[in-house]
Amino acid sequence: MKLSEILKEFYRLKFGQELKRSARDLDEVFMFFLFLDYFGIPNPYRLFLLEAVPFLLEDFHKWHRKMGISRSPLEWIRCC
Repeated sequence: MKLSEILKEFYRLKFGQELKRSARDLDEVFMFFLFLDYFGIPNPYRLFLLEAVPFLLEDFHKWHRKMGISRSPLEWIRCC
């Protein structure tokens, strides 16, 4: 086994879970900002995020279930 492979494995074991957790948290915040308007909260980033909505509709179901919302809070998204 090469030294570079050993260092990569060490890095993955030492920091991998923390990096995955941080990425998951950032994904949750991004989804919240993306659908902020639909929860009745003014969204100052609406124009910047509007293009991403069609690409992330499939992930919306997983996100609202993870947030503890049993049914889709948006009338125009029937995912449950």
